[in-house]
Amino acid sequence: MPISGGRPTVTSPTCARFSGGKVWTSWRPSRSKSRSWIPSRTSSNSSRRPRSISTSSTSTAEANRIRRITSSHQPSDASPERSAPAVRPLDPDEKRSLRGLGVLAACWTFLPALAGFFLLAKLGDASDLLRNIEADLGPIAAIAIFAGFFAVTSGLGVLPTYAQAILAGWAFGATGGSFGAILGITAGAMLGFGLARLVSGERVETIIDDRPVVAAVRDAILGAGLIRSTYIVGLLRLSPNSPFALSNLALGGARAPVIPYLVGTMLGMAPRTILAAVFAAGAAADGSRDLAAVVRERGWSVTLAGVVVLLIAIVVIGSIGKRALRRALDAQEVASESS
Repeated sequence: MPISGGRPTVTSPTCARFSGGKVWTSWRPSRSKSRSWIPSRTSSNSSRRPRSISTSSTSTAEANRIRRITSSHQPSDASPERSAPAVRPLDPDEKRSLRGLGVLAACWTFLPALAGFFLLAKLGDASDLLRNIEADLGPIAAIAIFAGFFAVTSGLGVLPTYAQAILAGWAFGATGGSFGAILGITAGAMLGFGLARLVSGERVETIIDDRPVVAAVRDAILGAGLIRSTYIVGLLRLSPNSPFALSNLALGGARAPVIPYLVGTMLGMAPRTILAAVFAAGAAADGSRDLAAVVRERGWSVTLAGVVVLLIAIVVIGSIGKRALRRALDAQEVASESS
């Protein structure tokens, strides 16, 4: 508050200054002609008391309103449909079975990624070996041998599918490489499926049946007819997010039907497998022995552009599959509710 002539001059009724233990909160003119301003002696506590009372009453009313809203949304004991279903505890045999599945899932998640980098680093040596087999035994025998190797390594979760598809396209070209890779993927899916059933036994299916939510998801995905089950499995395989071996473990443990599983796997894995084989065949068309030779001859910019285009195509295919899978699951849920 500015001071003029030894007296305070208040610029706004809401402004005040402490002076001599007094609060300048109001003013009134004196009877003299100079119209000097005389402060009113109002204590700071009395000036704050009405505001604190108003704030307290407002806070109390707001708290009561929030309490009424939250109490109205709490489920009552009379509504059993809102209560969570009881979950049966696991017995020791089920715990051991799930522990084995967990170890297998961890191995099938990290091991293929590491082995895939090693295979790509040795791409020249591996492709030379396959070409020598092709020269000695013919293309059909070489592709069959490669498909068998592909099936064992992918089914056991040792090598990833993308690295072996690149090897197939590099050694056999776009057509032969795509055919051999898809054949190996289908056989590897069957091997992983059987291994998952062998490890999980009958206990995983029992555990799923005892949990209504998980059982509903399984029935929505695999409980439809032959064509629709194949369609849903194909959409699951279309997305590149889930590792191949881990998907085999999940579908095998859930007791998926064999024919929809195999046909859906072959159809769902085909687009990205063909893309990888065609990409590798194009990179090896000029006689490059391995990826390092491609980088040296074509430069980093061209090689990186090709890799980016391949990744974008795979991601687009995966996103299309995810949206289609979501629509299929929603339609399956609506159909089950209507029936």
